[in-house]
Amino acid sequence: MSDDEADYMSDAFLKQIPDTRPSLVPKHVARRLQNERREKIANEKNKQKPKTVLEKEKRDEGLQSAISENNKGFALLQKMGYKPGMALGKFGEGRKEPVQVELKTGRGGLGREQDQKRKQEQRMVWRKHQSAKKQRMDSERKQTFVKRMNEKIATRNVGKDLYNSQKVCEQLDSQLGITSPNEAFFWPEALLPKTNDTDECPDTLESLEAGYSGYVQDEVEEEELGHEAEGSEGDEDDPYANFTVEEKLDVLTLYLRTKHKYCIWCGIKYNDNEDLMQNCPGNSAELHEDL
Repeated sequence: MSDDEADYMSDAFLKQIPDTRPSLVPKHVARRLQNERREKIANEKNKQKPKTVLEKEKRDEGLQSAISENNKGFALLQKMGYKPGMALGKFGEGRKEPVQVELKTGRGGLGREQDQKRKQEQRMVWRKHQSAKKQRMDSERKQTFVKRMNEKIATRNVGKDLYNSQKVCEQLDSQLGITSPNEAFFWPEALLPKTNDTDECPDTLESLEAGYSGYVQDEVEEEELGHEAEGSEGDEDDPYANFTVEEKLDVLTLYLRTKHKYCIWCGIKYNDNEDLMQNCPGNSAELHEDL
């Protein structure tokens, strides 16, 4: 078979054959649909554009085209020495293109669009400022929360270190035969020696006559107030009464290192001062973190 002869089994040959397959649509329905399609095509061809669309197309076409030589204004410019492409002015410092036409389609007054644009820009600047302020406040709140939590954890760790130091101090002091701590906070509160400070009154109110009960009651109240005042003066005399947990831990750590050559964070009792200075990183928990 030559190349000029068409292959009747190829796709190209089959595409040329009209589709005559039977349809499930009745003939009168198919005829009506075909007429509707033809009518739709005819309407699209004969359809006229709205007046506003035609005006816009004409205006855009006019703005995009240069001024023709038949224009009277262009002819006057040519008489004064103007040539196409030149700028206006004696020294050519003016504009080269005509003033652009800005068609006003809205019904607002003159300057309203510029005012709305200015207000919109102000709102955008205000929103950006508020967003930046909110981000800054969120960052500050986050930093404050993290700082507060770190301080809380640090305080809890200091309390644990103080309690462990108190237990170790009591054990080491007991080994040396010390029956009472140098300071009250050197030992745990539960292990402090108990003292009986209660003063018993020999005469009770019930044993007195009725006429003296009020007088004795006043004397008892005055004595109680006197004991409270003495207790408050004793607290003022105590140099460690107002110490914080951190300050108490520092004092107790210094006592353990100088008296017993012991480091609470190393957990080791050193032989002497030189051994302590050479092998112990320092007198705080921060200096032992890298170990």
